[in-house]
Amino acid sequence: MNRPRAHRSQNLIRRFLPLGAPLLAVLTAAGCAGARQPSFVPAAREEADRALSAWKDAVAKAEDRSPVRLLYDARVSQGPFRMSGTLAVREGTGALEATLSGPFGDPLARYSEGALRGKGMRPIAIDEEDLRAVLAGAWKGRQPPLVAGVNGGDALLRWSGGAEDVEGTLDVARARFRSVRIRRREGAIQATYPEENAGRPRRIDLEDLSSGNTLRLTLVASEAAPD
Repeated sequence: MNRPRAHRSQNLIRRFLPLGAPLLAVLTAAGCAGARQPSFVPAAREEADRALSAWKDAVAKAEDRSPVRLLYDARVSQGPFRMSGTLAVREGTGALEATLSGPFGDPLARYSEGALRGKGMRPIAIDEEDLRAVLAGAWKGRQPPLVAGVNGGDALLRWSGGAEDVEGTLDVARARFRSVRIRRREGAIQATYPEENAGRPRRIDLEDLSSGNTLRLTLVASEAAPD
């Protein structure tokens, strides 16, 4: 029986972070957990409509299926442990592949055909759509979100009910996500996009909010790839 997509997303992050701390330390959620949370107020109808329109734009940009190769600088933080490496990703129209390498280029884990495989670890099934969403910086969800509030130019979006319990903060004017938080019984996972560049996020900070383990990914190269 297939697990819900939001659950698979959390398993991806939770199991990457402990995986020798090499992969998800790339997302250093510096200030994510300890930062003061903004206060959102109910949105007027026009504000909600603008937020939903911006969300559609953000998702449309993130769903570009043009084949691309991405190279990330990855920094892992797990308690006192710190490690740097690289994450090489190839997103095709039909498949996504990724290789996590240590500081000396040694491959630690590979993602292909919907699973992450590495030495000394069981294969981990990871939904490609969830991984694409994290790297693209936008959450589509199974249905349109509820606009739960606004704070200045930001809107709080929520997906709840059924398999999803997800919350995202959207910069309405720029049609870009500032953060996405996935809540489950096991704890919450947050992806933060701290830089306001257009297009694909240059930096992604991932944090397991229950353990404090983090992964910071910084995009250092991007190029079109043959399909």
